[in-house]
Amino acid sequence: MRPGVKEALASLAEQTGLSFSATAAKGLEIYARAKMQDQQEELFEPKMRTMLRREIRASDNRHVPFEIKNAIAAEQTRILIADLYKRQLLQEGVPLKEINAKLDQAYHLTRSNVLNTKTPKLKNLVAEWWRTTDEQAEPRQDPAVSRGVGIPNTGEVGDGNTHA
Repeated sequence: MRPGVKEALASLAEQTGLSFSATAAKGLEIYARAKMQDQQEELFEPKMRTMLRREIRASDNRHVPFEIKNAIAAEQTRILIADLYKRQLLQEGVPLKEINAKLDQAYHLTRSNVLNTKTPKLKNLVAEWWRTTDEQAEPRQDPAVSRGVGIPNTGEVGDGNTHA
């Protein structure tokens, strides 16, 4: 043991009224706990990432089939509407080239609207979505029960009543 460390331990032993060996044992215990804590902290982030990946994957497994069904339905609807739109405009005598240009223009506008996620409207919609999902996630409780209305207070010990 280095002389400076030995002197510090002897001084601590004197201050606490413990023996030198008891003080050294306590110091070693504190050191070991700190080392274990450091090791646990190093492992925490990788463990947390693994858990989050597992939970996200489970969530995706539940949601992706519905998203695929919605995408198929949306695409089917788009194809049918485009076909009806073409037939209607062809009946009215609009040239096919002009019809295709209108459909392309509608596609580009839709794509721009969908991919422009920084608009205030979309931000407000997302904020509203999270607000409603947070409200739904909060446990529902009868307001009268949460205020303690209608709960008698007998004052007896062990009656299960925690109201004073």
